[in-house]
Amino acid sequence: MKPPAGKRLKTADIAETTGLPEEDIRDIAQRHGDRIPSRKMGRIQIYDEKAAEIFTAIAHEERIEKEPSLHGNEDKSETAVNEKKKYTTSSRLGNISKKREEEEKAMKATPRGKDTLPSGRVPTQLINTVAMQGQQFSRFSDRLTAIEDAATADRKAFKEQIERLERQVAALQEQMESVDSWIQYVDQRMDTADAQTKKLAEETYIWTEYVRDELAYLRLSWWKRRQQK
Repeated sequence: MKPPAGKRLKTADIAETTGLPEEDIRDIAQRHGDRIPSRKMGRIQIYDEKAAEIFTAIAHEERIEKEPSLHGNEDKSETAVNEKKKYTTSSRLGNISKKREEEEKAMKATPRGKDTLPSGRVPTQLINTVAMQGQQFSRFSDRLTAIEDAATADRKAFKEQIERLERQVAALQEQMESVDSWIQYVDQRMDTADAQTKKLAEETYIWTEYVRDELAYLRLSWWKRRQQK
């Protein structure tokens, strides 16, 4: 949509012309004010016709810059989580394997006696130790999962709160723009009323002087009125 020729555009007009949200228009105008031709009328920022094309070009540039950064951050975050899980699992399994090896070495080093178990049988204590460590591993895993779920829920709640605050700020900005528009309208009406009052006063003064001259003329005698003619 192209703006009418010779028209000065406000923020809402730029947003309608470019298809961008008004919040983005204000943000771009604040960060790239030196690139965008505009001027102030009271509290309202007025833009030239060519400003719409500049806003569109800047938005396109920023969109291109953001897309690679967003994908890169997502890949890095996912890789870090996978590496953390992989490291945690490997560390736990390594501890279990190391403890088993130490217990087996201790059993081999113990001399056989009457209470020594026959070769080929696994000690009950070792079985219980492994089972207990498995239960601990399961509890730790459940606890980590619960913590991650809670963190995800908190992030989602914070994001919703931020979006709600952004909507409230946008609504307040729209209300402020409406108030500014009404102030400008009232100022224009007052200027018009002042001009009309001044014109009426001048016309009244002219008519007063005219009536005063006519009354003075009528007060003259017939002879003097004849001479003035």
